[in-house]
Amino acid sequence: KHIIMKKTLFVLTLLCMSIMVYAQDNDEHLTFKGIPINGTRNSFVAKLKQKGFVFYSSDNGACILKGRFASYEDCDIYVKSLNDRDLVYAVSVFFPSCETWSAIESNYISLKQMLTTKYGNPVDCEEIFQNRHADDDQTKFRLLCMDRCKYHTTFKTEKGSIILSIANKSFNEGMVTLSYFDATNHQKSMSEAIEDL
Repeated sequence: KHIIMKKTLFVLTLLCMSIMVYAQDNDEHLTFKGIPINGTRNSFVAKLKQKGFVFYSSDNGACILKGRFASYEDCDIYVKSLNDRDLVYAVSVFFPSCETWSAIESNYISLKQMLTTKYGNPVDCEEIFQNRHADDDQTKFRLLCMDRCKYHTTFKTEKGSIILSIANKSFNEGMVTLSYFDATNHQKSMSEAIEDL
């Protein structure tokens, strides 16, 4: 009985230690929908499915899901991971596309306000057009579709960065994107990319 109790105590101690290491490891990562941006792509996708997102497809090392995010329906969620390590390092949200500048800008401003409330003031913000005289909706939208517009805001935390931006989806559509980069795992992805050079 004494040996069995010792073995049981040893197993319980190991289990507690592994749980503590796991919890501590996940505490060091940026979260998306409350999920630490860490672990394998399949495990992260499974957790997103539990939150109501639906798997759509895989594309160039990223898994794409669809669902509701920040009160916006039909968002595309891209889960990005290091291919050779299968380690999730970033998640991007592509909000529904719009066909007018005012609609896109309204989404951008609304999300920027929400992010500022949660993460504090941004560390970087650039909102300019190449044509400084762009003052009407049509001209601004045309410049966006021609890639002559820089609209992005960056928020930083100790665990990573969040970048909100406006991008052109096609010649007649634009959209807001929101990307979450975990600091630890994003650094690993950059290090591996640098090693390839």
